[in-house]
Amino acid sequence: MTGYPRRPLAVFVCCLFAGLPAGAVAAEPSPAAAEDAGVLPLRSERQFNIRTRKQRSPAGDGAAAAPDAAAVSVIADRIEGRVDEGTVAEGKVELRKAGTLVQADRAIYRPLTDEVEADGNVRMFREGAEVGTPHLRIRLSDQIGFADRADYHIVRERESRFYDPRKTRIKVSLGNFNSSGAPMMLNVPSSYGLPTPGDAKRTSEVNGEAERVDFEGENQMRLTSATFSTCKPGRTEWYLKADEIHLDYDENEGMARHASIRFKDVPIFYMPAASFPLNGQRRSGFLAPMLSATTKTGLDLTVPYYWSIAPNYDLTLMPRLMTKRGTQLGVEARYLDFNYQGLWRAEYLPNDEVDKRERYAYRIQHQHNLGQGLSGLINWNAVSDDTYWQDMSSHLLRTSQVQLPRQLQLAYSPSPWLQGSLQVLRYQTLMLDQTIKRPYFLEPQLNIVGYRPDVFKTDLSVIGQFSRFTHDDKANFVNGDRFVLYPQVSLPIVNPAFQITPKIGLHMTKYSIDRAADSDVSRVLPIFSVDSTMTFERRDNWFGRDHIQTLEPRLYYVNIPYRDQSRIPVFDSSLNDFNFAQIFSENRYSGYDRINDVNHLTAGVVTRLIDGTSGVERFKAMIGQRYYFRQSRVVLNDTSNDQAPPKGSSNLVAAVNGLIAAKTYMDLAWEYNFRDHASERLAAGVRYQPELGKVLSASYRYTRAPDGSTTVDQFDIAGQWPLTARWSAVGRYNWSIRDERLLEAIAGIEYNAGCWAMRFVAQRLTAITGVPNNSFFLQLELNDFGSIGSNPLTLLRRSVPGYGKINELPDAGSPLSPQ
Repeated sequence: MTGYPRRPLAVFVCCLFAGLPAGAVAAEPSPAAAEDAGVLPLRSERQFNIRTRKQRSPAGDGAAAAPDAAAVSVIADRIEGRVDEGTVAEGKVELRKAGTLVQADRAIYRPLTDEVEADGNVRMFREGAEVGTPHLRIRLSDQIGFADRADYHIVRERESRFYDPRKTRIKVSLGNFNSSGAPMMLNVPSSYGLPTPGDAKRTSEVNGEAERVDFEGENQMRLTSATFSTCKPGRTEWYLKADEIHLDYDENEGMARHASIRFKDVPIFYMPAASFPLNGQRRSGFLAPMLSATTKTGLDLTVPYYWSIAPNYDLTLMPRLMTKRGTQLGVEARYLDFNYQGLWRAEYLPNDEVDKRERYAYRIQHQHNLGQGLSGLINWNAVSDDTYWQDMSSHLLRTSQVQLPRQLQLAYSPSPWLQGSLQVLRYQTLMLDQTIKRPYFLEPQLNIVGYRPDVFKTDLSVIGQFSRFTHDDKANFVNGDRFVLYPQVSLPIVNPAFQITPKIGLHMTKYSIDRAADSDVSRVLPIFSVDSTMTFERRDNWFGRDHIQTLEPRLYYVNIPYRDQSRIPVFDSSLNDFNFAQIFSENRYSGYDRINDVNHLTAGVVTRLIDGTSGVERFKAMIGQRYYFRQSRVVLNDTSNDQAPPKGSSNLVAAVNGLIAAKTYMDLAWEYNFRDHASERLAAGVRYQPELGKVLSASYRYTRAPDGSTTVDQFDIAGQWPLTARWSAVGRYNWSIRDERLLEAIAGIEYNAGCWAMRFVAQRLTAITGVPNNSFFLQLELNDFGSIGSNPLTLLRRSVPGYGKINELPDAGSPLSPQ
């Protein structure tokens, strides 16, 4: 059969052996074309999914069948073909098959081998990848082939780490007034409208050039004499140049041989062999080295090696060189299974060149579901000496940690209404100053908790506990056993508008104390309480939006008689903070060694502002106060600052949190002493975050001791803000007014070039011992590839509320972008 250039029969034959109906390619001829019997005009179709008609499935169930994977469409100025040999297309050629588009000046399609050979201005598009080349030869069905002197551009989705919630694990409560160091405004619920969540996915681009591209199957490319970069085409400011690069998008891993990283065309790092992730996930191999400088360690270099043992097991080796202290080896192992998970981490310095001794730290965390309602837990921490964290860490919370738990626990829950646990708990206490006290150990403690609702319209509950308390200092602290049994019965009266819950319980405690006299002590206390709430609602319009405002008054009455408890040692009890949550509780002490004697009534009211469309809470305000009908007499002990509350009104507590202006969130808690006309506790914070990459926060904390002295008085300012389209500033300033000293200061500058970022951060940290430590971080991050230098991101995420990576902004990488 001879060729039939530009005739209808050629198109019909081409579509016949390609598996397409001729009507899917040829357009209706125009009147002018109909008059010209020798010319067939072809439709210029630019859509990938040409065959959009639903086809009946072979089963005849009415479902749409998938498009024919063998269907091929060819559009060109001139087409010639032979049924058994192939089709030759010339002039603006477009060939399509199952999501693949090939554009060229000339192309040959061979149907028997499903092969395309294209020449002249060739562009191939497939699943986010684009390859340009003067010559292409590829088998479409299995993506096997090659391209000469090619350029490529690949677009894929990957996990966004602008915000990384896994890095922000600090939980700050306004009730914890005595804490210092942790930013107050770190965790703001996303429901309040601040741009806190960020996008889960973002687009990542890869491009480069190669002398030859070998297509080795679906999602497999091998590049010879090639470059690799995540910069925009034509604006390549950094790239990886290698003799060979293998891109495996099935395993999301790239491999390179004889590679060098070039920044601004200057080689900065050479690797004889390297692997790198294509989706941001770690792969086995050396990770980016971390380099910093501190006054405690000197020049500090860590070169981690990551080993992905299995999808649910990994191991990281962290050799660390400190010019002042020597060489340290660190290791971290993580594992995750359906029934268990854990983390093991250890650091060992054989000879500290400053202290002239070996130093170490380790942590073991393991959780295990043993089946049949049985579970276990291990949380074991240790360091070699009291000042280990101060000398080795730049983490304020870690340097302030003085009680390291060593806990073993076995829990059993045979039914939803019954839980039990057995634990052994010890502590390593870091004696950094004389004010730190060693706590009692639990060796062991047995807990049983039962709760059975709706038993003859009542709720039944019981708390049982046996504890053996031991202490290292036997000369000044007694050891002993404590048994607690606390059955309770409540009668909930529930209505859509109100709820009343009277409750009665009998708290029984027995002590067996290791002392010569008065070794057995018992205590039995009946406890009666009534809790009542009401809810009022009204619809209103605030700031041009429909809202529901609630008014929720609450009354809580408790009556507990007095029992002399002075003969009972204080094993684990302490005075709770007087805040809005605590005033609606039975006991003002934690633990069971002290049960307050009270006859009081607590009154409080809460108002909420709820979005009328979404039902999301936007604002909440609370105020409450107790009234004592008699003088309380129970205190912790004679040496503590605990003072029993007198008859009359208690301190006033109030709390406010929510949006106070557009993109502005406030959190405030306040306790006011009417007798002394003074604030006992105050914690106030505000966070302004209009956009991603723009955040300012400020907070203030104050705590007054019962004797009138100040225990906490500090303010904290932090933020991240763009200075220009490329430059951003970041920092934090935490100052103790009482001590007149700096707790932590962070100052940094960031530059975002779109496909790379530079960060310089300086930190000054004062540990609990009062000795400051200065640290410096300098990092060059190559987007979606790796980083060089010391990584300050963990420090910034835990210290600057709302901090985000400026080079992962969704709006073209600039916080000042008008888009």
